[in-house]
Amino acid sequence: MIPFARFGVYLHFPYCLSKCPYCDFASQVEQVIPHRRYADAVLRELDHRAKAFAGRTIETIYFGGGTPSLWDPACVSDVLGAIRARFPVAAGAEVTLEANPGASDAERFSAFGSLGVNRLSIGMQSFDAKALKALGRTHSAREAERAFRAARDAGFSNVSLDLLYGSAGHEPRTAADDARHALELGPDHLSAYALTLEAQAVEVPMAKQLREGTLTLPDDDATAGMGESLRDVLRAGEYARYEISNYARDGKSSRHNALYWKGGEYLALGCGATGYRQADGGVREGGERYTNTRAAEGYMAALEQGRLAEKREALTAEDLFTERLMLGLRLAEGVDLGAVCAEFARAPDELRKRAQRLVVGGWATLEGDRLVLTDRGMDVHTEAAVRLI
Repeated sequence: MIPFARFGVYLHFPYCLSKCPYCDFASQVEQVIPHRRYADAVLRELDHRAKAFAGRTIETIYFGGGTPSLWDPACVSDVLGAIRARFPVAAGAEVTLEANPGASDAERFSAFGSLGVNRLSIGMQSFDAKALKALGRTHSAREAERAFRAARDAGFSNVSLDLLYGSAGHEPRTAADDARHALELGPDHLSAYALTLEAQAVEVPMAKQLREGTLTLPDDDATAGMGESLRDVLRAGEYARYEISNYARDGKSSRHNALYWKGGEYLALGCGATGYRQADGGVREGGERYTNTRAAEGYMAALEQGRLAEKREALTAEDLFTERLMLGLRLAEGVDLGAVCAEFARAPDELRKRAQRLVVGGWATLEGDRLVLTDRGMDVHTEAAVRLI
């Protein structure tokens, strides 16, 4: 079973050197990044939210973005110091910071390491020049390699790489070559995602081009073939697929990401960040999710006025039960139907009957109460989860 955190902190840093045409995250390009002003806003938000999560022990901290490696290390130090002053932090807590090639060097990585960051996640996406151009990435394969080596030179023993496949001109060979190239570097963890332009938070340039017919992407079968080619290479390299899009060497799975998949709570800080807190009576009583405004200026201005710019969503026990099953099925270890039903005080019989239908269809295996999707089932995860629920 993969380890996961029961409580973690997510910090969003929205600034980038350039905006990728497929990205719908809360990110923006600024000629002059307001490092200190943004850090002060995050600290104000922490003051607002810390009490609601009182009594928790932090097991993971994750700096996402945007490009958090651009943030002034002095600001990162202040934010981490304030978090540690308000919450106990577990020994060996996983502290991840995302970085992009072109915004990376060993000296800067060393500075983050000295602050307690112990895991780096580098967004390489591809080593193929044509694929990088199609994705609007401004770095080269050589810069990607340099960023990885800078992380090792800075002393990081836990480094993750991101790969993205399914862009214009991408082929199974390209995806497999990217995986081989990544394995030559020897990362501890790899994330490999298919390019997705549907159901995004905001319409991005590539989605608009696709809708208008000025962009052609590989069809679903071709993209699935790329994923299969990539998986074959990673498995041969002894990287275990522990989640639909994530692979790791032994003991190097992402504990913070597993927090989301296994129903942990998370305090989220920064513009566009989403946090979750379960009800005081536990998940059987539901919970609440909040999402900060995506606009950095609006986020900072609101906190400077002493208020939060957010939307809140009440979650029922039924909502959380459904999410636990859907997200749990993303994991290679699957989900224990009996345990989840017991946690939410549900009778498992009907769920077991539906699970058997997935097994008959070749989409899953069922040993005892543990339901695990096959590779075929993972490729159609959403449909499989809907049939179960």
